[in-house]
Amino acid sequence: MIGIEDNEAPGKNRDRRQQVLDAAAKCFREEGFHGCSIARISKAAGMSPGHIYYHFANKEAIVEALVAQQENSLIELVNNIAASPADEQLVDTLTRHTAKMVEHHTAPDFVGLWLEMAAEAARNPSISRLIKLSNKTIDAKFDEQLIAKGKATSMEDLKRLSIGMEIITIIFNGLSVRAATQAKEDSVPKLLLTETINDIISHLFTRK
Repeated sequence: MIGIEDNEAPGKNRDRRQQVLDAAAKCFREEGFHGCSIARISKAAGMSPGHIYYHFANKEAIVEALVAQQENSLIELVNNIAASPADEQLVDTLTRHTAKMVEHHTAPDFVGLWLEMAAEAARNPSISRLIKLSNKTIDAKFDEQLIAKGKATSMEDLKRLSIGMEIITIIFNGLSVRAATQAKEDSVPKLLLTETINDIISHLFTRK
């Protein structure tokens, strides 16, 4: 029996998968996780439920993909460390990425979905597990690159740098909360935010 998408090219499958994720993200932002069923996502995506289930086994699988998508900026940061020249200081690799991180973590679409995920994680163990697993995976990749690039030459080094990255993550998470709760006219200019965060990164990641 020929499947719904069997005759479509891989690129088109990726596009349709992303179409589902975009529709689900919009639905979750507007109606919350509980208010957004597969039928609702199907309608928002302009697809039949059968097409949705071709790409995702259930709603939790959609949420898992969205969690991974939300974490793309941190994965990109880890990849930048992996691709950086061997003699480049870690602080230079990180600060080069700050302006993009500020934009990402203050973008309305990201903020709306991230806050909904955080709220749902507080009351739904399944969502909490997905987010914690994603965070743990990113932390492990970061530690792996620190060791591979020779940035951490001892367990003490690794612990110090890992704590530094945790602090930076907290700052960006807080930035997203602030973006949702602060009046636009009271917000700090993004250039100043970037410069200030870079000062903090320099303090945390410059070898003493």
